[in-house]
Amino acid sequence: MKSKEFMFIKSEFRIVKVNFEDILFLEGLKDYTKVYVKGKPKPVLTLQSLKYYEEYLDKTRFIRVHRSFIVSIGQIEVISKNVITIGEYSVPVSDSCRKALYAIVHENS
Repeated sequence: MKSKEFMFIKSEFRIVKVNFEDILFLEGLKDYTKVYVKGKPKPVLTLQSLKYYEEYLDKTRFIRVHRSFIVSIGQIEVISKNVITIGEYSVPVSDSCRKALYAIVHENS
């Protein structure tokens, strides 16, 4: 299941196919999750929790960096102290997730 290259997301009465390599990051909003996808002007909004995606997505490709955010490791452009830059987006990094993030940075340096 985890080795697949895409997933289908139910969004606003549609089912949208999203390739894992095109996911920039996911943002949790209470009961919803916004999935930001490369090349799409608006995020895909789904009635699925961020916790669900944290368990579903491949841990070698995605990491939780904040209570409300999961990022695609391959899409990270810049990491500063409390912020990850992915394209035009800035994603916060929480203190509790920083150690795991820097472990991945160290592995790939």
